[in-house]
Amino acid sequence: MIPQGRPTMTEDDIATATGLPVHTWRRRHAAAFRTRVPVVNPGERLRLYDEEQVRAYLDGKPWPPVANDEDQEPAAEDRDSAAKDDGNAWPTAVPQGAEHPDDLLTDKETANVLGIRDATVRAYATTGYLPAGIERHGRTWWPRHTAEARRDADDQHHATPGRKPGDPRNRAPRPRHDPRIAEIAELTTQAPLTTADVVQRYGVGERTAQRLLAAARTRSDD
Repeated sequence: MIPQGRPTMTEDDIATATGLPVHTWRRRHAAAFRTRVPVVNPGERLRLYDEEQVRAYLDGKPWPPVANDEDQEPAAEDRDSAAKDDGNAWPTAVPQGAEHPDDLLTDKETANVLGIRDATVRAYATTGYLPAGIERHGRTWWPRHTAEARRDADDQHHATPGRKPGDPRNRAPRPRHDPRIAEIAELTTQAPLTTADVVQRYGVGERTAQRLLAAARTRSDD
């Protein structure tokens, strides 16, 4: 999730801001940076950081920002001392668990809101059932309010993905053991039955009648 109103940066962006290739930045600085600055999207492969926190770290400033009574840029020695604080991880820029309608959600997070798979979210975006989303950092995101509006809409197509009311696939499956087979097997012990007899008795087609007779004979042999 990208919190509402909070620009974010990838590690590639951070390396560019420092004037280093990303592999060099990661080798020299990533460990210390990651210890101090939290990601905004824990558990995701693409690490995203709050831009304001990144800038504070790169400028040697503390977080949360310290009010400056004189409203002036701190001297160099002050910036150095700010960078050398207690070494603990900073708190997140937005409190954990806080939600806003304009938060940007990944396909997985959008899927959780709708109760579907993330692949279905992407499919809905191509068909127009969901908006196309917002591109950021090479990925597609959906505002939280968009996902919640779709979830609460009257046309609950996402409640049965890929199927509509009346779809034959929504019917209960046919029992594995057709009761007609047992009945035909019992009747054949009294008198032989032909395909025509089964067609007339059960109102089925010839091929179905042949299948039922064959199954009944197998049952009798057992």
